[in-house]
This record gives sequence, structure tokens and C-alpha cells, in this order.
Amino acid sequence: MANPKSEIRNPKFEWAVFADATCAGLSVLIPLPLVDLFFETIFRRRIPGRIAKVRESEVASSTKAQLARPVNGSLSWTGCIAVPFMVGRYILRRLWRKIIYIFAVKDATAALTEYWHRAFLIDHMVRAGHLAPGVDTVLAVRVYRQVLQTIDPSPLTGLARQTVANARHVLRLLVRARRLGAAEVTKSLGEVLSSHWKVASASLVATSHRYNELYATEVSLKEQSR
Repeated sequence: MANPKSEIRNPKFEWAVFADATCAGLSVLIPLPLVDLFFETIFRRRIPGRIAKVRESEVASSTKAQLARPVNGSLSWTGCIAVPFMVGRYILRRLWRKIIYIFAVKDATAALTEYWHRAFLIDHMVRAGHLAPGVDTVLAVRVYRQVLQTIDPSPLTGLARQTVANARHVLRLLVRARRLGAAEVTKSLGEVLSSHWKVASASLVATSHRYNELYATEVSLKEQSR
């Protein structure tokens, strides 16, 4: 049974937990509209499965799909194909922001901080048993999405900016990461996060604390309603 008040330890740094999340964030830098979204979607969908594999845990495919959904309701890959108007608006916006590269860097930095929180929180949920078979994963995913909408990205912004600055030939990098695995291909990009892990983990653990508090509240309300 999942523990609604699972202990949050100060975890050691493991790049395998953050590699696909980093690739998802860096996809924003690809200067080709729709291609950037294609790669971002691929790596975002990989995050839950890769983390479950690292922890040698089982997570249902339907739960992985829910965890991989965009949190802010932004345009999805399937949405691009289905809604021509949204495609046109998306392409014009992305083209403009690619032309002014400083905006693309800003977008990638923001995306990276969100994806790092996303990866850390999924890892926390897996370790806490909240995504295991037989557990109310619908409740866990609902809390997860609520917490991601309230994260404070500022403590990780500087580290994300450095990581973006260290990324070279992003499209080529992501093609290799998709084929060979993100953890191995992007290992050098993990040095920034690794060298400042004490600061980074403090922010990430705070997010896990918020998740635990809200999860415990939801479990309590569910039990009272029975």
C-alpha cells in the first residue's frame, strides 16, 4: 500500500532520472516548428518509463500516459494534426521566437526547470509506491499535476540556463539520444546539475513535500467519504 506520508530523503544525484527530461526541455531550441514539438513529445513520454526502469518498478501504461501529458494544456502533437488553426498560430509564434534566439533560450530554460521538477516528482512517486499496481494512481496523478502547476522555477533557473548554454548541435544531439538513449548521449550536460546538486535538490525536495502534503490530504478526504 502506498504511504501518503512517505519519507523524503535527500536523494543522491542520478542523471538517468533527469536525462530524458533534459532532452525534452532542450527540444525547444530546435529551430524548426513541429520538429521541436515532435522531439519534446517523444522525450516527455519517455520520462515515466525510464524512471520506472531505473527504480526497477512497474507502472501501468495508462498511468505513464497520464504522467506524460502536458500540464498547462499546451498544444500537443496530435492536436497539431487535428486543429489546423492551432497549427498556424503555433508555427507563427515559434518562428518569431526562433528568429529572436534569446526568446528561444528563455523558453528552453523555463521548459528545462519544469521538466526537472517533473522527473524528480515522478521518481519520488515511484519510490513512494504511489504508482504501483493496485494503488489509486488516478489520485496520485491528479495531485502530481496540481503540484506541477505551482512549482517555483527560480532556484533552478540559473542551472537550467547554464545547461542550455552548454548544449551544442541540439537537433543532432536529440536524434542520437532518441536512438541510443538519453542518459548516455547527454551525460556531459548533467555536470551542471550534478555540481550544484545540493542547491538543486533542496528546491526539488520542497516540491516533493508539497506533493506529500496534498496527497495525504486527498487520501484523508477519500477515506472520510467512504
